[in-house]
Formats: sequence, structure tokens, C-alpha cells
Amino acid sequence: MGMMFRKPGFISAVIVWMLGGCAIVPHTPSIEPSSQREIVLTGQMDDMMEFYESLRKLSAAELSRVYDKVKQNFVQNKSDSNRIRLVLVLIMPHTSFRDVNSALYLLNEWPRGEAKTFNHLSSFRNLLAAQLGEQQRLGNSVDELSQKLKDEQKRVETMQNQIDAIKSMEKNLLREQP
Repeated sequence: MGMMFRKPGFISAVIVWMLGGCAIVPHTPSIEPSSQREIVLTGQMDDMMEFYESLRKLSAAELSRVYDKVKQNFVQNKSDSNRIRLVLVLIMPHTSFRDVNSALYLLNEWPRGEAKTFNHLSSFRNLLAAQLGEQQRLGNSVDELSQKLKDEQKRVETMQNQIDAIKSMEKNLLREQP
């Protein structure tokens, strides 16, 4: 039996067999069940996205009724869900009640929870506040540039009137000379 262990092929086979047990097995992380709070928060985000998508499909009259209802719900219960629903309705484009300033106010005045508490709705709030703030800043820039353009157009019109007046005076001078 001593000769068996001296053969290089046998020793190699034993080493390969022993290392085979140490082979890298793909590690699949254990999936821990999410806490009920995380499931609820994810559900809330899904609900908010579904709510916004449903708003996009409504007519102007239906949107107006939804706005009144959502506003009434928020007045009665200032929950995070009611607050974000009101914000989503307020930022709907092409509506008579669109009010980005009020939406930003609602987002910025959102009651802050404990410092340790960070949830999907607060992330969504931060995203919306940043986007609406940027949209408002760009809107203000557009308004400012529009005003500058109007001022320039008035200045051009005034200058054109002055040029026309000078041309008219030249023609009159030329007619008066024999």
C-alpha cells in the first residue's frame, strides 16, 4: 500500500479530489422577508404611480372633480398619501388648477419623521421637490427671457420709427431743393 501513495498520478488524483470539495459554489444570498413596513411603503409608491397614471387618462371635467375630492381628503386627513396625491393632482399639466407653487409648498412643508426613518415616499418627495423647483426656475428664466425679448422688440420698433422719420426728413429736404 505504501507504493500507492508514491505514484504521482495517485497523489494528483487525491489532491484534485480534496480540492473538489472546496470548489466555489455560487453563493445565493438568503432572501430575508421584507418587513411589513417596507412592503407597505413599496405598495404606497405603486399606488401613487397608478394614481398618477389614472389621472393622465381623465378628461378635464373628471380631473376637476378628482382635484376637489383629493383636496377635501387632504383637508380632513393630512396623511403622507393624501399629501402626495394632492401634489400629483396640482402638477397635472393643462389644468385650470395647476399650481406648482402650492405643490412645492406641500412638499417642502411635509412633516419630517425621525432622522432614522427613511422611506420611499420621502425619496419620492425629494425627487418631486427637486424636479418642481428646477421646473419653476426654468419657467422663471423663460418668463424673464420673454420679457427681455418684448423689450428688445419695442426698442427695435422705436429705432425703426426713428429711421423712418429720418428718411422722411431727407426726402422732404430733397424735394425742397430746386
